[in-house]
Amino acid sequence: MNEVILWACSICAAAAICLVCEMLLPSGKMSKIVRFAVGIFMVGVIILPLGGIAGAISDELGGINVDEKSFSELEDKALTDSTALAKEKIRSLVSEQLSEIGVTANKIEIITDTDKLTDIKGIESVIYISEKDRGQGLKIKNRIKNNLGLDCKVLVGGVSDE
Repeated sequence: MNEVILWACSICAAAAICLVCEMLLPSGKMSKIVRFAVGIFMVGVIILPLGGIAGAISDELGGINVDEKSFSELEDKALTDSTALAKEKIRSLVSEQLSEIGVTANKIEIITDTDKLTDIKGIESVIYISEKDRGQGLKIKNRIKNNLGLDCKVLVGGVSDE
């Protein structure tokens, strides 16, 4: 990055020198030749350092050490986080369905056939209800299946999340 800053500073300095030369230049036949030389000088100041900058950028990029392992670790973390987020969202959807029929679950578990969200072939909810809602089991299963498309197990008992 220092090379780019140095290059920009050299262009500014060269432009200032060229401006002073043109201001001091008397008008006449000589001015066309000097302006041509100043133009070539400016083109050289702009173009010549580009090779050094390209080499410096190449060295900087070569110095970055990226392991394949770090990419796979990031991918695994993203998949784990997205799976947890998806399970939490499904859990809240199941809870909404239960509250609409007046049932409060002691616990809701979301079970998938794999930990990776991209490979999930089936999602099942396991709902733990209290003894007083025992008669609602079939209604709960049908509601979850029809409204959310999830397989559902309803069990009596479980520990309250509260």
